[in-house]
Amino acid sequence: MKTKQIRQYIAIVALISIGISILVHFNSILGQVVPDSGNLSGRRSEETIPNVVAEVFVTFLVAFCLFMLNSYILKPINSSKRLKLTTILLALLMTIIAVTVLSDGFFTLKHILSANPNPKRFNLLYTFRDLFVAVVVMSCVIVIRIIYEKQAILLENEKLIRENLQSQFESLKNQLSPHFLFNSLTALKALISDDPKNARLYLNDLSQVLRYTLQSNENQTVCLSDEMEAVKSYIFLIKMRFDTNLKIEFNINDHYNHYRLPPLAIQTLLENAVKHNEISKRNPLIITITTTDNKSLVVTNTVQNKLSLEPGTGIGLSNLSKQYKLLSGQDIRISKFNNEFRVEIPLLKPNTDESSNR
Repeated sequence: MKTKQIRQYIAIVALISIGISILVHFNSILGQVVPDSGNLSGRRSEETIPNVVAEVFVTFLVAFCLFMLNSYILKPINSSKRLKLTTILLALLMTIIAVTVLSDGFFTLKHILSANPNPKRFNLLYTFRDLFVAVVVMSCVIVIRIIYEKQAILLENEKLIRENLQSQFESLKNQLSPHFLFNSLTALKALISDDPKNARLYLNDLSQVLRYTLQSNENQTVCLSDEMEAVKSYIFLIKMRFDTNLKIEFNINDHYNHYRLPPLAIQTLLENAVKHNEISKRNPLIITITTTDNKSLVVTNTVQNKLSLEPGTGIGLSNLSKQYKLLSGQDIRISKFNNEFRVEIPLLKPNTDESSNR
């Protein structure tokens, strides 16, 4: 991919360099193509075709060399970092110096190799020509960099969307797995005969979890209160499987109810804790969900490694981290201390109009 981009960049700057050289010497070229029309100054061109071709070729070489110089300074292809003002000023200074040296050197060599080895004296027009070439080259490099940056952002967004869809698919697959449905239907069957009232509640929570999972890809973020409603339904279902062996504690400050987070974020953390830890009467799993004063939500659980570890895809936490980086530039914080696994996720501040309507 990198080699392909470099070849693409060289081809682009070569074409632009040809265009710049033709534009700079357009008056002389026009005088050769249409000799009777005269040049733009109204005078008949006295230059020969070989001389004009040599002038165009030298300007092409100067422009192309400036492009290569700026490719090392401005790095239009490797645009992972923001372009600093000091870098732009350095590139401008080096470009002006380089265009002066290259132009004088190439044109002096051209005059030495030509039939008339006497180089032309200083002409202000040549200085303006060199400055014009330098400005056009720098502008083109910056535009190319911006284009590559936008392409990189689009590719990253597409990759994130694919990973997000894959994460949602994994979550949905966990919900619809035969084991999950078997346990859910078994519990529902027992409730129907023993406790019809709770059976209806169980069925309602099951449908809510499935509906929320299916609809979660419609929005980039959801309110904490909406997420917690779905989480409580999910907890109700998994507690039917583990009963008192699974203990989940809440400490949610109502002040953060309208703050936002990616959908299925808390459910992902709960699934991660349930999947990778032993849950038994001897070792009940304790999970706590709390909000902190620094506008974040923390999910912690006791570490109780299973005898046979289930292989994980690693998609859940990685995807959640990338979602936060895209949405707010922040990241989740994962830590493991003593016998506790802790994940802290930022709560994103709601929009002003959104808060006033609630």
